[in-house]
Amino acid sequence: MALRSHSTRLRAGDGGHTLVELLIASAIFLALLSAGLAILPMVLRSEPRISERAAHIQQGRSLIERLTRELRQGSGVESATSTGLEFLTYVRRTECGNTTVSDSAIQCRVTYSCDGATCTRTERNPDGTGTAGPVQLVDGLQVAAFDYLPSPSTPEYVTVRLAYPAEGGDDSITLEDGVNLRNAGLSG
Repeated sequence: MALRSHSTRLRAGDGGHTLVELLIASAIFLALLSAGLAILPMVLRSEPRISERAAHIQQGRSLIERLTRELRQGSGVESATSTGLEFLTYVRRTECGNTTVSDSAIQCRVTYSCDGATCTRTERNPDGTGTAGPVQLVDGLQVAAFDYLPSPSTPEYVTVRLAYPAEGGDDSITLEDGVNLRNAGLSG
């Protein structure tokens, strides 16, 4: 029996990559990696700014939801300006100005005041007495405004608008909502 020798010969398409192809692929990979690493510090620097902006916007949403809820269960607006609003409403407290939440609600005089970049909320007894100071609810605003229909002296509909300025290439953001005063004229 004779042994036959087989020589193995590579045909085109059977082999690996040439040295030139490997060098080109490595150069492309390194260029992409360098670009990604160059962008990373910018992303890491902008993340705290983006998080802070998102927190300010969430504060604004919470303020608008709370204000509209309190107005709906309120019994009328006592004072209305473009930067502030005072009304009687029911809050779940043991006493006005106290932060302890109660199972039952009592009537309190609530004041929202937006001046400059911040909005605050103050809660007092229905007659206006009490020592509770204002609590800051929102900051970082460009504009905060209240509108009243038909007028501030006889409001039946209240609109609140919070505008956040454009920052670092971001668009400005405006949050707006309004509420019909269902119980207007029911204060006693």
